Amino acid sequence: MSTTPTRRFDLDWLRIAAFGLLILYHCGMAFVTWGWHIKLARLDWLEPVMLFTNAWRLILLFLISGVASAAMLAKGREGFAASRSWRLLPLLAGVLLIVPPQSWVEVQANGHWNGSFLRFWREEYFGFSDHLGLILPTWNHLWFVVYLWAYSMLLALLPAGGLAALKRRAARLLAGGRILWLPMLAIAGVRLGLADRFPETHDLVTDWAAHPIYGGAFLLGVAMGPNGPLWAGVARWWRAGLVLGFAGWLGVAGINALPGDPAGPWVVASRLARAVQAWGMIIGLLGAAQIWLNRDHSWRQPLAEAVFPAYLIHQTIIVLSAWWLLPLAVPLAMKASLLISTTIIGTAVFCRATARVGWLRPFAGHGPIRPAAVAGRLRA
Repeated sequence: MSTTPTRRFDLDWLRIAAFGLLILYHCGMAFVTWGWHIKLARLDWLEPVMLFTNAWRLILLFLISGVASAAMLAKGREGFAASRSWRLLPLLAGVLLIVPPQSWVEVQANGHWNGSFLRFWREEYFGFSDHLGLILPTWNHLWFVVYLWAYSMLLALLPAGGLAALKRRAARLLAGGRILWLPMLAIAGVRLGLADRFPETHDLVTDWAAHPIYGGAFLLGVAMGPNGPLWAGVARWWRAGLVLGFAGWLGVAGINALPGDPAGPWVVASRLARAVQAWGMIIGLLGAAQIWLNRDHSWRQPLAEAVFPAYLIHQTIIVLSAWWLLPLAVPLAMKASLLISTTIIGTAVFCRATARVGWLRPFAGHGPIRPAAVAGRLRA
């Protein structure tokens, strides 16, 4: 198999789809019992639907990020750390300006604050305290950026020989059918051994049950690379992965539907099923995408470039829209439709508007303007 880095259109499409699902997932968080910033209603049927994605979506995104990092390193190690760090500018803008409205809505919805956003931002948000029931300031959904940067910095410290050794050992360890079942066992082991002691918090320095899973997925993506030998195993086992993934989801959803909070053996069974679901779906989606999505389209590049800005802004739009919808006496179906449509439109407007302002682009998550795009604008 060739070791020349090539563009993996299938991974671009999976990344676009995963972030699209994330937007819908966060809209759904306003309608389920799980803790979130604001609630509009309770829809019991929605939880099993959302359970279909939340076991694997983020793990898949970290793995794809690892593959992309391997492709960058294959072009040269110089500038890798600086390039990854430059992408932290949206995090800075997010913590200072984009995330605060989420916290403002949440403290009001919880009855801990009553006042204007500007007053909250000026007097409370930068207070470095939790007296309003939240730790402020915060990065909320932008924790993904922080974790990805931390994993990238650790990768940058790895010498070239260490990176090559990682790829060789991963290829041997996960050869054949082990690519399917060994990561399942690893995820299950972490969930069973660490989840109770270290509940997932998205706090970088204490999230010891999350780092082995998300960081492990990132490193595995690095070891796989765009076209390494492990992809042959994915191509062989993806159908079995899909079957196991769906079976795991049915197990998780069934246990979640039991009355009361699962305890004892049910907790063990749920975590095992979640591990099977997570890695089974990832292998299934990676393999299916190799067959059906590894082709370019005129929409791929603009959608791929809009992913980061959309990720940056979407949750703030959802939370503000839900706050606006909360007092409206309209049918629930209309509230849900308005929430989704407002989020999609608002996110699209943000992506398009910020892309047109040169100095704003890096803070809004846009990459550098490509020379071809500049030439096209000049010709226009």
